[in-house]
Amino acid sequence: MKISLFPKPYIVKVSSFFIAISLIAGTPLMVNAGFFSDVTTTVFGGEQVQANETTDSPESSNNVVHNSQTIPLLETSINPDLKNTNKSEDIVIVQNDSFIYNDGLSEIDVSLLNLEKSPLSDQINVYTVKEKDTLSEIAEKFNISTNTIRWENNISGQTISVGQKLNILPVTGVKHIVKSGDTISKIADKYEAEIEDITIFNGISNGDTLKLGDIIFVPNGIIKSVVSQPTSSGSGKIVSNTKVQSGYYIRPAPGPITSPYGSRKGGFHYGIDIGNKRGTPVVAAASGIVVSVVSGCKEGVRSCGGRYGNQIVIEHLNGTRTRYSHLSKVSVFVGQQVSQGKQIGKIGNTGRSTGPHLDFEVENANGSKMRPPV
Repeated sequence: MKISLFPKPYIVKVSSFFIAISLIAGTPLMVNAGFFSDVTTTVFGGEQVQANETTDSPESSNNVVHNSQTIPLLETSINPDLKNTNKSEDIVIVQNDSFIYNDGLSEIDVSLLNLEKSPLSDQINVYTVKEKDTLSEIAEKFNISTNTIRWENNISGQTISVGQKLNILPVTGVKHIVKSGDTISKIADKYEAEIEDITIFNGISNGDTLKLGDIIFVPNGIIKSVVSQPTSSGSGKIVSNTKVQSGYYIRPAPGPITSPYGSRKGGFHYGIDIGNKRGTPVVAAASGIVVSVVSGCKEGVRSCGGRYGNQIVIEHLNGTRTRYSHLSKVSVFVGQQVSQGKQIGKIGNTGRSTGPHLDFEVENANGSKMRPPV
């Protein structure tokens, strides 16, 4: 019987396999996990598949095989601002939250997607009246005044009919078609509007000449022959953009003005934004009666309250109304009489808002907005 001094080939292979397994099992945990995955793939010829991947859709992961070291980190779905809700030092300067205009439909209800563009201008939308529509509801959807719709569509009362086509302007105000002899100054005087608002909104620079037939949008312009309806406080005398006497309103909240009133090219900010931390008290700018309240909006729900979030509207004896928006808390109710300086709510970040602040607007009885005199 012959005794070989050299082990058989199959014994060498088996021994090598067990030695390799022993080395792997004894490797310190700090070794990159990719090493083990590479070895197991090489030795056993296997293919790794992530638990959330499917073998019939390799394109969904671009054919990349991830291990525990290379898998992408999950990102939080929480609004970064909401994570700091209770931090009093979290003050965000807001610049663009209230530039409301109909250049796009991202903030308009999807039910309005049957809009057409007017042949007069691509800034004018044409809305088809649906069953149960009212003028006030349509105006609210597009964030313009009811009178703006009346003036543009020659409507004298409240009556509209299903299927009727309504021109919807991109801003509260009027549309003007340039005639011979027109100047920006004359147009502003005709509609009691601001020259600066007209030039900025329409992108008109100094030295530009108006061309016959051009369409000019007049932000907050009015047609003087239209008399306003009586208000809930019994006054219907305000029919123009006449400036309110100095001192009639007080500042509704402390803090810097982070976004002023006025035109932007193609847009318009109807109020002023006052920046401050959540919970800062908001007071009534003038005495009056609460005519509208929206509460219950949560941060992050941008469409809540028609983009204004939690809000309060107060009507005053001179026929004007003030609106206080994006509140974290509402402390009054509809029908309540409030005196100037009374706390009515607190600053928040609800609705279409990117940080805690108060959006403060002043509205004439005819629906046009005035520059808040505070």
